[in-house]
Amino acid sequence: MKNFQLYLSYIFGTLLFLIGLFFASFYFSFSYVAPLLQDLFSLTINLSFSLLFIALFFTFSGFFMGIYSISKINSGKSKIWILLSALFSLLSFAFQLYKLATLGPTWVGLEFFGISGNRIEAMYISALIFLLNFLSLVLSFSIFWIELKGEE
Repeated sequence: MKNFQLYLSYIFGTLLFLIGLFFASFYFSFSYVAPLLQDLFSLTINLSFSLLFIALFFTFSGFFMGIYSISKINSGKSKIWILLSALFSLLSFAFQLYKLATLGPTWVGLEFFGISGNRIEAMYISALIFLLNFLSLVLSFSIFWIELKGEE
């Protein structure tokens, strides 16, 4: 059963890493396509670093969670990796809470499209990112807590 939990944490870490890479590639491709979209649809597109920060935090958190699973199976010295994963999840969660507090539940749309991004679709995207980050935070801190308790 222990190896099954490690495999699940490895799969979740890999998925989180891939989602972070997807967000980062979306951000960089959007930065190239933004002038074209501005001309075609007369939109005002603001490229802030918020999504890039969250993408990097997701990528690092998923990477360190995957490294934790591999090092736990191979050597057992894995507390530092899950701690780093938990810290990056915490940073991302705190950053998202700050954005939610300052801009509201449609902060993703407001960050990119200004006042015209204040739509229900942006709220769904923000909620999905927030829930994924909350799941990552709970999982990484739970694993870290189990690692600390297992040492006693």
